[in-house]
Amino acid sequence: MKFKYFDGPLTDMSGLLLDGGTCDLCKKKHNFCFNLSFAISTTFQDEEKDGKIGCYDCLLKGDFEFWHDTEFGFLDENGLTKVYSHNMDNPPLVDRMKLSELRKTPQIITYQQEVWLTHCNDFMVYKGIWEPMDFYKNSETGNGRDLFIEMTDSDLNHLWDDSLVEGENILEQWYATYYVFECLHCKKMRGNWDCD
Repeated sequence: MKFKYFDGPLTDMSGLLLDGGTCDLCKKKHNFCFNLSFAISTTFQDEEKDGKIGCYDCLLKGDFEFWHDTEFGFLDENGLTKVYSHNMDNPPLVDRMKLSELRKTPQIITYQQEVWLTHCNDFMVYKGIWEPMDFYKNSETGNGRDLFIEMTDSDLNHLWDDSLVEGENILEQWYATYYVFECLHCKKMRGNWDCD
């Protein structure tokens, strides 16, 4: 499976059935299928979607899609709208192809609710989950904290210092899950985190 906006581990895809199955849309067996319970579908009414699955091929054809909460706005079959405080007050005009491509991208598994990050007037590519040591490994200077601060919005960057054990300078673990995204255009890395 290949997606424009998802380049993380398959295990991070919400609703992916790792054993595959028979698609309820095309009636064919497929190695990669998704639970349709929370998908956008014109084939099935909401009350009919429970227990139904759709395959990767049908997803690419647009026979079902996924909604996403993004920094631009909440994306559903009608486009972008402001729903949450982190959504832009006036969602920007985003090319319809980009909107369609993100709707054909599986959601990521999160504790609260995903917030798909944006950069260069586009949706970013989801790369996976990082632990504190990943910041040290990916920092050009070896300073994991500096990279974390650079990648994280200021209202969420307290996680690093809150997680440090008193008297320690190296952070090895934390209680949160950190979701990493990369800009398709300039390669800037950004991330956000949540916890249960």
